Amino acid sequence: MPGSYPFPIYSGLLEPEHYKKIGSAIWLFLWCVSSTTAEKEEEGTVWGIVLGNKPMKLSEIGERFGVNDKTVSRWLDNLEQHEYIRVTRAPRGLILAVRNSKKWTDKIVRSHENEQTEMSDQMESDKTKLSDHEGSEQTNMSDHQQFSESDRTEMSDLKDIIKNLIDRWINGLGEDDQKELSSRSGVLTSAVGAVSTGQIDLDKPTIEQRVLQIEKYYMQKNGVLNPVPSDWEHVREVANEAMPLDLVYFFIDLAIARKKATRRRPADKIRMFSYCKTVIFGCWDDLLSYLERVQAKTRVPAANPESPKRKSKQQQEIDELERFIREERERGTH
Repeated sequence: MPGSYPFPIYSGLLEPEHYKKIGSAIWLFLWCVSSTTAEKEEEGTVWGIVLGNKPMKLSEIGERFGVNDKTVSRWLDNLEQHEYIRVTRAPRGLILAVRNSKKWTDKIVRSHENEQTEMSDQMESDKTKLSDHEGSEQTNMSDHQQFSESDRTEMSDLKDIIKNLIDRWINGLGEDDQKELSSRSGVLTSAVGAVSTGQIDLDKPTIEQRVLQIEKYYMQKNGVLNPVPSDWEHVREVANEAMPLDLVYFFIDLAIARKKATRRRPADKIRMFSYCKTVIFGCWDDLLSYLERVQAKTRVPAANPESPKRKSKQQQEIDELERFIREERERGTH
């Protein structure tokens, strides 16, 4: 197929047990493997990171295969239930990872000794193609696009944006809390850099470790001696977000400061972490919205807007897959 590229798939996937488990979700699974841009090891398991941890909506995934959201949801549930992939729910979509994708850690080797030299050259060529594919995908990820080098002068606006965000968030707080939170603008600056480049790593620390760290910080800051059982799920929702821990801590402090500013009695504290979760997600959405505006300003325009855009290798692969699916459907109707 023109524009296509090889990626490793092991023959064990063809065993009946996998066919029964995966079914028609095989197309989504193969796409996840081919879209792996990096691999992270977690407790002995290698996870393939799909599109650099870019959050995707069901409709966005469905468009790739010409299916509706319900079908995509069924595929995801099937693959996640049988532990072929891991799905992390985020406010802006789903973050996917493939268990033991082995796209980058293993090499395909032919069994014939007289073909070793040829295979070595071919693998080097394939490696270049895969590298180009990864770079192309990272360039096209709108939620995680890097700031343009040529437009760094415009990034001076970022400090003003962060200052405006903090000023809005701390409005109405006590004077001491306003000063303390304002002094931590560097946390937001670092978060913008991490989010814009897609470098939020939910594997280091693991989700469970993030839950424990967030809960511990909240209890210390709120003066709580024992955890509330019902808080666990709320804390886990926050831990599942592709959000730097330092930023989570900042928002927890902001929530506590807001509670102090509105409490009736000095001894009143936040009783449920759900209060913090509401503040965290609200401010997080604010930050992402502002980040999108900055990215829109700093994207490099096409050299000739009137000329058609060249499709990336990933898009070419998707077009080929969609064509194959259409042909299969047409055969099924005859």
